[in-house]
Amino acid sequence: MQTTNYLQVGVIVGAIVLVTIAIMILTGFLPGLRESFTSGGTVIMWGFDSEDSFSDVFHSFGQAYRGSIVKYTKKNPVNFEDELLNAVARGESPNLIVFPSDFFKKHKDILASAPAITMTEREISQQFIDSAQTFLGPKNEVMGIPIYAETLQLYFNKDIFTENFVTLPPVTWDEVLNLSGKMTKKDDSGNILISGAALGRASNIKNATTILTALLLQSGDPIFNQAGEIVFGDLPDGFKNTQLRPAESALLFFSDFANPAKVAQSWSAALPDSRDMFAAGKLAMYFGGNRDFDIIKTQNPHLNFAVAPLPQLSKNVVPITSGVLYALAVPKASKNQNLSWALAKYLTSKDISTAYAKTKNDVSPRRDVLPAYSGDSVKSVFAGSILALNLWPNPDPDRSENILRALIEDVALGKGTIRESIDRAKAKFNQKI
Repeated sequence: MQTTNYLQVGVIVGAIVLVTIAIMILTGFLPGLRESFTSGGTVIMWGFDSEDSFSDVFHSFGQAYRGSIVKYTKKNPVNFEDELLNAVARGESPNLIVFPSDFFKKHKDILASAPAITMTEREISQQFIDSAQTFLGPKNEVMGIPIYAETLQLYFNKDIFTENFVTLPPVTWDEVLNLSGKMTKKDDSGNILISGAALGRASNIKNATTILTALLLQSGDPIFNQAGEIVFGDLPDGFKNTQLRPAESALLFFSDFANPAKVAQSWSAALPDSRDMFAAGKLAMYFGGNRDFDIIKTQNPHLNFAVAPLPQLSKNVVPITSGVLYALAVPKASKNQNLSWALAKYLTSKDISTAYAKTKNDVSPRRDVLPAYSGDSVKSVFAGSILALNLWPNPDPDRSENILRALIEDVALGKGTIRESIDRAKAKFNQKI
């Protein structure tokens, strides 16, 4: 009888051990067994960079996860949304995607959450920049792991600065205004020959809405609150009714640079594209993203320029810049979610993230990597910018872009007061589509 009891206990213990091992295999606590569990899988991945940026990494991943294959397709950001939704509808969803933060609010319902063993909210908070928390779900589940960002900073022409006896880039927007007036050169007819700063219009200024967004966020206007309600142009708590509202102040400042009635005018719709004008050496200050650096270098290898942090409202504030954070996300329709999340974690690990950023002449969004850029004149600025990246809950990137561009042009063309232009934009945001 006692022997039977021992046998029963042994069977129970054995079953518990087997179940425990199975759980550990599935969750990845046993790496060697995990590799066997995930062997032979295929991950269909979509991104916006060329496959060359990933080829070595995919090979090493295939070695770590025996027999695994990554099939990568480069996508055009312009068509990405439609292609993704159509692929999901056809039952041909990719397994892993590079997902822009400004699409998260609109399409988070099609994304899967990461298994807790792969990535947790605590790990996101500790390992990545603050804006990574944009990719957390309603229960703090991780729905994307950051891989890179496009942030806004100041590009300045060192020769134009030197000609005007200016030794340092502006730190505040007031300094931008003063320097722009000093550096702008016009002919006898008032045509701009050399522009101090590209601000004030949307038609021929790259990143116009991103610049305006940065000004709004710095001014204290979040555009939308976290509940999804539009608060653009509203009077924040603590502001008196007699004061200029943050959105009005930001728009007034931005539009003055293109107002021919203002001494500060440095831009007009008759000028070329802002990045092209900067590359041609006829623009002192251009506000651009990380990738603009290499583009400008290619356009004009001899241009003497440098990069600085985006100016702020004052010198003693926590810096804020705008842009887009890109994360690796797994659609719910993915047919190989476990291996896809394993690849996402692999690509965003410290060493791989560092190597990938180097292929793009960019910086990693990982906190433990960012200090390594402190000695580089360009990447140190990119690193500071990614730490200062502030994201707003964009309801629809394409619609928002069109609404904000129309707003900028309305103000530039004087179609009513600034507050009236803001109210029209707010009504467009509220329209049901």
